[in-house]
Amino acid sequence: MPLGSLLPTDRVELAKHARIGSYQVGQVLFSRGETAKTVVYLISGDVELFDGAQSRMVRADSVEARQPLAQGARRLATGTCIKPAQVLLVDREHLDLILTWSQTGGVEVVDLAHRREPEEDPQDWMTALLQNQAFHRIPPGNIAQLFACMKDASYRAGEIVIQQGDRGDAYFILTEGRVQVVKQSANGLEETELNVLGVGRCFGEEALLSGNPRNATVRALTEVKVMKIDGKDFERLLKAPVLTEMVLEDWNDSMQLIDVRLPEEFQAGHLPEALNLPLAHLRERAVELDAHRAVAVYCDTGARSASATYLLCERGFDARLIAGGVSGEWLKSH
Repeated sequence: MPLGSLLPTDRVELAKHARIGSYQVGQVLFSRGETAKTVVYLISGDVELFDGAQSRMVRADSVEARQPLAQGARRLATGTCIKPAQVLLVDREHLDLILTWSQTGGVEVVDLAHRREPEEDPQDWMTALLQNQAFHRIPPGNIAQLFACMKDASYRAGEIVIQQGDRGDAYFILTEGRVQVVKQSANGLEETELNVLGVGRCFGEEALLSGNPRNATVRALTEVKVMKIDGKDFERLLKAPVLTEMVLEDWNDSMQLIDVRLPEEFQAGHLPEALNLPLAHLRERAVELDAHRAVAVYCDTGARSASATYLLCERGFDARLIAGGVSGEWLKSH
């Protein structure tokens, strides 16, 4: 993924988890088969990548160098310095966190692309909840258990329901009142309103799906009442039955294949027949998909595709998650 595609504030945050490395001729940057704890970008010099059968050269001034070297959770090639080189080493987990966070933006709330005025929201929150298409994939017994494990909570006007940056530990259903969803700037001094939600709306699922911190703040505009579902119950009763996993080998051409990475990543290599629907634009572009065909969703690690798969399920698609993502090096070879 080209780092230039990140927002300036995201690049500043990422810089805290990155370092520059200098290598001399003959030094090995990484070895084939090892776990990739960092994402490596070539800044200067030349590096040879050897996958056990073939070798190729990557020059710092080439188009290929805009992408990471030997992408994927496990190195599929050995990188050896051919000319003195400098590389940027970025913590893989933190990069994935920021990338998923920056692209989902408003996924903390359901269906931001179809914003409704508060008076349009159903007053019967139970009916509204069961109209969510994701619930149609849940066994009836799970729905009964969900209602049994819900806990009610109240908030005064102006009080924070969830805070951007906090760990996700619950899923929320709004039963009374209205809340405002805002995105806060990196310095915490500015915020942008994303939505206003009324009775029957749900929020908080994205952090539970991806494991990333909350990507938006939700604040009570009026006296508010919610039903909370603990993260462990969401995982067991909602996420597990909704997110159907598959392996890449199970895909066939009767299914739509969706790549939710950035356009730059897609152009650098993608699976044959894949359609690029970046996660950040999935809500508005989901109408491009055939609602009568199953959908297989992938990214490079599985984090972005997990969020995308859940969003598609909420919209009534038979969406499946390609477990663990697809290696960037594997994509380049197809």
